[in-house]
Amino acid sequence: MAKQLLSLEDAFSSGELGNKAVSLGRLLRDGLPVPRGVVIPDRTLQAHLLRCGVAEDVGTLLDGLDRLGRDEIRDTSRRIRERIEVTALHQALRDELASHHASHWFGKVLAVRSSAAAEDSLHASFAGQLDSFLRINSLEEIETAVRRTWASLWSERSLLYARQKGLRPRCMGVVLQEQVDARLSGVLFTRDPLDEQSDWMLAEYCSGLGEALVSGAMTPASLRIARHDLELQAAPQSGTGLDLDPVYRRGLQAIARMALEIEARGATPQDIEWSIDGNGAPWLLQARPISMTARQQVPAPAQVHWSNANIAENFPEPVSPFLYSLVKPGYTAYFRNLALGFGLSRERVHRMSDALENLVGLHAGRLYYNLTNIHTVLRLAPGGRWLVRSFNLFVGATEIPETSLAAMGPMERLREALRILARTTWQYLWIQRRVQSFERRVDEFARETQPDLLPGKSTGELRRDLQRFLEIRLGQWNDAALADAAAMVCYGLLKAQLASSLGAGDDVGLHNDLLKGLPGLASSEPVMKLWELAQGLRNDPDLQALFEENDVETIFARLGEPDGQGFRARLDSYLDRWGFRSSGELMLTTPTPHENPLPVLRLLQAYLRETTTSPEAMSRRQAAAREATTAAVTARLTGWWPGRVLFPLTRASRFLVLLRATQGAIKLRERARMKQALLYTRLRHVALAIGDRLVQRGLFSDRADVFFLTTAEVDDLLADAVLDGESAAARVTARRAEFERFRTQTPPDCLALAPGEQWSAAAGEAPVTEVQTGDYLRGNSACGGVATGTAAVVLDVAEADRLKAGQILVTRQTDPGWAAVFFLTGGLVIERGGMLSHGAIIAREYGIPAVIGVPDATRLIGNGDKLRVDGDHGIVHLIRS
Repeated sequence: MAKQLLSLEDAFSSGELGNKAVSLGRLLRDGLPVPRGVVIPDRTLQAHLLRCGVAEDVGTLLDGLDRLGRDEIRDTSRRIRERIEVTALHQALRDELASHHASHWFGKVLAVRSSAAAEDSLHASFAGQLDSFLRINSLEEIETAVRRTWASLWSERSLLYARQKGLRPRCMGVVLQEQVDARLSGVLFTRDPLDEQSDWMLAEYCSGLGEALVSGAMTPASLRIARHDLELQAAPQSGTGLDLDPVYRRGLQAIARMALEIEARGATPQDIEWSIDGNGAPWLLQARPISMTARQQVPAPAQVHWSNANIAENFPEPVSPFLYSLVKPGYTAYFRNLALGFGLSRERVHRMSDALENLVGLHAGRLYYNLTNIHTVLRLAPGGRWLVRSFNLFVGATEIPETSLAAMGPMERLREALRILARTTWQYLWIQRRVQSFERRVDEFARETQPDLLPGKSTGELRRDLQRFLEIRLGQWNDAALADAAAMVCYGLLKAQLASSLGAGDDVGLHNDLLKGLPGLASSEPVMKLWELAQGLRNDPDLQALFEENDVETIFARLGEPDGQGFRARLDSYLDRWGFRSSGELMLTTPTPHENPLPVLRLLQAYLRETTTSPEAMSRRQAAAREATTAAVTARLTGWWPGRVLFPLTRASRFLVLLRATQGAIKLRERARMKQALLYTRLRHVALAIGDRLVQRGLFSDRADVFFLTTAEVDDLLADAVLDGESAAARVTARRAEFERFRTQTPPDCLALAPGEQWSAAAGEAPVTEVQTGDYLRGNSACGGVATGTAAVVLDVAEADRLKAGQILVTRQTDPGWAAVFFLTGGLVIERGGMLSHGAIIAREYGIPAVIGVPDATRLIGNGDKLRVDGDHGIVHLIRS
């Protein structure tokens, strides 16, 4: 069995071990005096919940926490806690505790301490809400204390505190440390919570252990400590006013010195728990951000605003637990690493912490952006309001009420601005190399995880493949994220410059016309290669007849016969190279074209039916139009003849620099997204190979069961850790049933809910979005031009073969899998998406008039309706005659 007691020095994951354990681990690694100890991870608690039969009760309680009365919370809490406390620990954990007790703890006194994921965070300390236990000696006392600490996570007081904070307490580690033989204990604030502008720290303390002080059961003595020279001074209203022995004074000054070091590393004021033993030696017991200062506090919103704009393009269906367990931390890492990479101060990033941890969430199993938190993060950055507008334009989201935020001082802002300028310049000087580095990293992973290699790998090798994916996604994504950020910022700047230079009366879609037909767009290459395959069919009458006269199942079978093997080889070559690019390519649960080529055969049939212009010719035509538009705008901005002489100094030169930057950033972003698709489809194959191993071991009945566990749970099974097969099977069964239920539910695109509230179908569907009256629908221009034709309402790209050339495609959202059918259409009407969504980019590539962000388009437009799509002004006219 894998070890279940992890050394505090190896504590890195707050989601699995809790904030307290991670903080103590960081202090230990920094060489500071912290009592040695171990931590029991949250996965052990989750397995215990299953063993005692309350996992479902916990989920129900937390999901309904805002709706339940206090009596219901009290009764459910009591039942859950009793079951947790009376159920014996898993034998593997008991064995390790016994071994560690015999080798390290025999005859010593221990402290057993809570370490919840939400505890000691910026906005919620959970101080006094969770139980910890001191003076623990025997093995039996240790086991009892662990169970009681777990149970305290769902005590009535903890649940009511969590509800008030908008939190849902689900995860907890438990820290076991040698207890300090304390003579003096207390807390030290590196900034006075009541007067942060002063140059004093504040220490509160009492004799002996500090539990009475921390719990508020006594009035402590207090001292002020000067930040510049550590001078001690009596504080006003200092309680019992203990006279400090010189040994303890020196110990307290040593603690203050270390506290300032911790504050500098964390870039935020700290709340330090400490003790001094009988020899005068100082010990640090806890370090966390001061949670109650006005300077640090971001007000909790009255409502949380959620949107599936853009994110539904990548994740159009309910997501599996496996996928969500890497997507949620992936977004956190994405934004945090970008912020640090651009040179934002660590203090500023720390102020974002709570919002960063919850940038996305699930409603009826579907991914939504938490716009409240994303906007909070962006507004905490320099130029935050403009970044929010650019993000909304980027993804197709809407503005929401602003949360008030505290500001930095002028010198602090200046230093940070200079650092950001230097870092950003450095990052983008080498952006081409950075994206190439990301591409090489993904290509290497893809080579090592080719589907035909996976059956020959050991379980340990597959486990390392999974871990390698997580390393790339969570720790090595910044090179790709830089391309995303550049596309968002440059697109917003280009639009703003054109509006400023040419006036508000000009064509609102002009900036989109300047991005048509970009050469070398990565997402276009698979479409052009598929078109070439179709042209090969036209050159072989027998193959053309086979495709025109049969269904795809028959075609696929016939391609295995001698007469079809030549084309089958060309098809296989295409799928080997491009078979990872498809609709739902990031979903993991969706088979790839390489696994199921029938949709590709349907597209080939559609290409044969339609004698339309090739995608390459369409792209060249749009490139010529783009160049003509660029020349016209340049001439307008250059102005009269002195301006032409001084061309490098004109508005035109600035326009051309920004235009080239925008075009280059969009192409880099598409390259990164192409590799993202390859990476995720390789992960699908790795996960299924792991599923095969677990089926062979009798733990799963279906290889796809792997998608109904989290990545951490899968790793536990592979490592023979505390999650046993019976518990895993129970989770898979319950989650599969929930997943299927979610597939029948369709939440609204935008939600405004109370903090912690989940959308529920039981509460009724949201009212249908109100649209303008009359014979038109309004959205956003994604590509200019005007197209008239009949509507083809298609909700799934698998049905796109019924689309006829020149029809107006009407759909909810698009992803890269739709690119292969776009050039067959005369125009596009899409309910969701931003200006840099995949649908918008491909529409501009082929010059297809497109209006995106049209609420309820698929409901209000019927198949066969005649439409006029005005891509220049973002209007869809319904022609009633």
